[in-house]
Amino acid sequence: MCDSTAVDKAIMAPAVKTSKSTAQPNEDFMVMGESADDILRKLNRKIKKDFQDVGKNFAKEARKAHKGKRDQKFYGTPTNKETDKLLEEGIDLFAVPDYKDN
Repeated sequence: MCDSTAVDKAIMAPAVKTSKSTAQPNEDFMVMGESADDILRKLNRKIKKDFQDVGKNFAKEARKAHKGKRDQKFYGTPTNKETDKLLEEGIDLFAVPDYKDN
């Protein structure tokens, strides 16, 4: 504790990438919470508008898409076991959190 009422901000040196060539693959990054809300809302709307909902048939459809037997514009709800098996088979997946548009 101190008696001073002045508050100073310290200058920080964040890790800033200046070009794609210096970026490392599979790095995580952060955005501000309000930006994330907007991004997730738009992503959910885009997926639900332009992609086919295959529901519980996701694993079956993912295997078809991986073999080139269908397009990749679909989403669904695989079980954790199905997700693990798809990943073990080398099928690339991306979990998109369901974001309620309130």
